[in-house]
Amino acid sequence: MATSQEELLFLLVTVLIWVAVIGGVGAALHAKTRAQRSRTPEEALFQRFTAGKIDDDEYRHRLEALRAAMGS
Repeated sequence: MATSQEELLFLLVTVLIWVAVIGGVGAALHAKTRAQRSRTPEEALFQRFTAGKIDDDEYRHRLEALRAAMGS
């Protein structure tokens, strides 16, 4: 009977570890996605510029347009 209890305990611990791992990964992805959504438009534009997706002229043009649209 001890062997059956040990196997059950091992199974339970294994399942709990996997739940913790999957939950942790899910929470990390959720936090990352939420952080990206909470950026201001200027921060998003700056990130595109620093990533090399747009050049300096395009960045300045879009920044001016953004600021004009926001009334800053």
